[in-house]
Amino acid sequence: MKNIVLIGIMGCGKTTVSLLLAEKLARPVIDIDEYLEKKYQMSIPEMFAISEAYFRERETICCQEVSKLNGYIISTGGGVIKNPENMKALKENGIVIYIDRPISMILEDVETSSRPLLKDGAEKLFDLYKERHQLYLDSCDYHIMNDVTIDEFINNIINCIKENK
Repeated sequence: MKNIVLIGIMGCGKTTVSLLLAEKLARPVIDIDEYLEKKYQMSIPEMFAISEAYFRERETICCQEVSKLNGYIISTGGGVIKNPENMKALKENGIVIYIDRPISMILEDVETSSRPLLKDGAEKLFDLYKERHQLYLDSCDYHIMNDVTIDEFINNIINCIKENK
């Protein structure tokens, strides 16, 4: 059974959606950021404090490891698409879904000070979206807007997965 891989900018809903999908589909969940922190015994901000390259190298190792799982829902970090090797690994056994959420909605929900890449303020989120949107589109099997109720959104994803069987 293929994995369901969720990609998208920070705050788009990957973690929440992964947990709800897991409940509805009776599948296990793995969050790559949590996996990475546990594996390396460091928080993501601590890794970024060393360097973004340090973090990204470890993220790639983790993507390669979790891509070997079967039937999981995999929640990725927002920058996972920056390295084509990550997406190559995750696509080998996964259906990739780009959760696209309007930045204005994200800013209503996300505490920017807790996100390493947003420490300079909310404007950075708009810049990240401009920088990464096309990469997300190029990397995904399905592009789904997250601008409806959570139940509608989960059903949209389930319909895409059924379509892929």
